[in-house]
Amino acid sequence: MRGSDIIVQMLIEYDVEHVFGVSGDSSISLYESLYEHRDRITHVLCRDERSASFAADAYARLSFKPGVCESPSGAGALYTVPGVAEANASSVPVIAFTSGIDLASEGKGTITELDHHVLYKSITKWSHFVKRYDRIPDALRRAFRVATTGRPGAVHVAFPQEVLNSEVPGGERDIYAEAACRGYPAYRGRAERSLLEQAADLLLAAERPVIIAGGGVINARAWDALIALAEMLSAPVGTSITGKGAIPEDHPLAIGVVGDNGYRDYANRMVAEADLLFYIGCKTGSVTTIKWSLPDPRNAPRVIHLDIDPQLIGNNYPTDVGLVGDAQLVLADLVAVLGPREPQAHAGVTERIASLRAEWWASVAEKAAGDQVPLKPHRVMAALSRVLPEDAIVIADAGTPTPYTAAYYDVRRPGRQVIIPRAYGGLGYAIPATIGAKIARPDQLVVGLSGDGSFGMCAGELETLARLGLPVLIVNFNNSCFGWIKAIQSIHSGGRYLGVDFSTIDHGAVARAFGMDGVRVERASDLEGALEDAVRSGRPTLVDLLTESEEKDLPQVRTWRAAAERAAGRPLGTESASAAAPDPFVDAVPAGGGA
Repeated sequence: MRGSDIIVQMLIEYDVEHVFGVSGDSSISLYESLYEHRDRITHVLCRDERSASFAADAYARLSFKPGVCESPSGAGALYTVPGVAEANASSVPVIAFTSGIDLASEGKGTITELDHHVLYKSITKWSHFVKRYDRIPDALRRAFRVATTGRPGAVHVAFPQEVLNSEVPGGERDIYAEAACRGYPAYRGRAERSLLEQAADLLLAAERPVIIAGGGVINARAWDALIALAEMLSAPVGTSITGKGAIPEDHPLAIGVVGDNGYRDYANRMVAEADLLFYIGCKTGSVTTIKWSLPDPRNAPRVIHLDIDPQLIGNNYPTDVGLVGDAQLVLADLVAVLGPREPQAHAGVTERIASLRAEWWASVAEKAAGDQVPLKPHRVMAALSRVLPEDAIVIADAGTPTPYTAAYYDVRRPGRQVIIPRAYGGLGYAIPATIGAKIARPDQLVVGLSGDGSFGMCAGELETLARLGLPVLIVNFNNSCFGWIKAIQSIHSGGRYLGVDFSTIDHGAVARAFGMDGVRVERASDLEGALEDAVRSGRPTLVDLLTESEEKDLPQVRTWRAAAERAAGRPLGTESASAAAPDPFVDAVPAGGGA
């Protein structure tokens, strides 16, 4: 067996079914080994190494198995960095392989020479350079173990040519998997009983407890335990953007996304009024806390913090009780501790949430039903909410789609139904991510929400979608600019716009050129019909929408709106309404057309 054969055999042992990558001269032997086992592992050829890593990231998020990507030496290894960094900081187990030059050529000016393992060290949980072929099995077992245990994350393994090409006598003897690490989270842990008792005491004493669920709840698949706890305590549940789906957003206790980006004003208000906050699988980072001003540190509530990573507990707020462990197990244990004490429900909580929620939807009803062109993104999200099935997977790019998806698209079933890259906010994520998502969830509709700025960075993956025949729906917000940056320049630079505007492109025509179906929507009355046709078609389809850019009507980004309100000397006027109304994003038929 060659070293490359051992790598592929180890992947088979770990039930890896897909490897995302781009071929290169340094990875020829790995491709030969993959070819020999193409009945067991499918290589998914992407058009860019960054896209391959984004696809592996989305696959891992939805399959609850590590995503695997590979890239060749030099530029291939460099291009893979953004996706690996995003996965690691987002607690997603991705295993990245890079192949390098032969060891005998080190230091001689060999083309593509690069210290891969050093490059990846700061953006992974573990980066390793395999120098001996007989160490491959041990290295891969450790890679899967590191990626799936504790806080999940990305790992990187570099293989020089000698290791890939060498014949390994008796190499099959060491080929076996650590079964627990085929998926994640592996080796779940529990919190101490005494700390659970202290947490229970605080929860029972609180008059206005609020739970804030982060992505750790989704990783642990802890939504059932979370909902059971919330219902036991009658505690409102807000989420971070990555925690979206920890509770169905039409649940009586759900208050939506809290913090800065994609927030609902009433959710932030309830957090500010809380006398106890219970953070679960949440990093208490700058977005969820509006740079640590929510809650107000000068009048901070009591805090309970549960996380798999002990380094995050108490990192940003004084914490009364820290619980280290797997969210699913710890929440189940906490429910068991609370059960015999018969917690008293807080009267009027669900009624207040219902009233505030209705007020919220009423405040955006006009924008959600408007027929003006360019379309308001609110109108697009309203149409998607009506047209998409409940189990659709929605992947939103950083930039334009993020605040609108976070604020206005309700997840109606628990679990990871929405994916948004929140670690580094790199553009160009959504389209390649739909590749990995559809492979992970072939029976569910996958929808990618892209901005035209992002589109320009990853358009080649439309060919991948067409070649693979993946029936995903891409919805493109076409505003002919980098709208996120343009909005910031409108607020802080007095409208002195530079480096943000570009040409208007018919992205539907571009999609057709790549072999997909492509539609351009220029009238609001055609919006729902175009989306419905795309969903029914069973083909990869891009719907290009002429949309209003962010500086025209600021999205739900609290720091932006606060700055604009200070400049205007008045509230912007879209965050409250006196009358209750039905949810226009689900129930209403918009003006100028209907479903």
